[in-house]
Amino acid sequence: MSGKEKRSISTPAQVKRSKDGKIGSIYGYPIVYNKDSEDMGFIERISPGAAKKALKRSDIRGLKNHDPSLIFGRSGVNMKFTEDENGLRYEATPIDTVNYREIAKEVESGLLTGQSFAFTVAGDEWDGLDTEKPTRTITEIGEILDCGPVTYPAYQDTSVGLRSLEEARKKTDADNSGEDENKLVLTAGEETFEFSGDDRFDRAAEKINSLRPAASPTTPAPGSADGDPTVNEPPDTKDAEDILARIKKTTERYKK
Repeated sequence: MSGKEKRSISTPAQVKRSKDGKIGSIYGYPIVYNKDSEDMGFIERISPGAAKKALKRSDIRGLKNHDPSLIFGRSGVNMKFTEDENGLRYEATPIDTVNYREIAKEVESGLLTGQSFAFTVAGDEWDGLDTEKPTRTITEIGEILDCGPVTYPAYQDTSVGLRSLEEARKKTDADNSGEDENKLVLTAGEETFEFSGDDRFDRAAEKINSLRPAASPTTPAPGSADGDPTVNEPPDTKDAEDILARIKKTTERYKK
């Protein structure tokens, strides 16, 4: 799994009030599916279902601003998580602590205007690595460490995500480099033919065969007294034959 990452959204958490006016649950969606992020040096989205396995292996804390000293909930204690088509929703029921009461009041009053979650990535996919704005799709979250309301929802900790982008680009460059090294190039006159892939030798052999000159038609030999026809010899094809033989030999080696 990757290192710890943090993502924020500008949608604030909310607070329920009981019928008698007392502060109730703190709830919200810190993870939203299929929604493009802001520009973080790349665009990111989270696939539906990405948190399903993570919920089974995570011990999630409800924290304000990712601060362990400002805890207001914990999964299995007073915090419940449900996943639907929109994303991951949490609801923390009231407990008699100063942190809970104060954080609930700060959410309700609008002091905390966003939400965030800390997580690791178990699976992701990159598109557009050769563009200025690649797209990362998180297909599986490894572990959800904490989530909750935050003061500055615009802050994104992208250091690990950018490292993942760099690694993906290096892998793509290495793959492309390997293709170039295995590319077979043939030149015939002013034409150049390139062949790549596992069947490059076979296709190169076929091309050489198609370029080999055919025998000239039957014509009378010049200066012949009786005009007997003579078949002109075709141009020398020794070089083409040598190349073809080498290609066939290499092909057999690669097929073993």
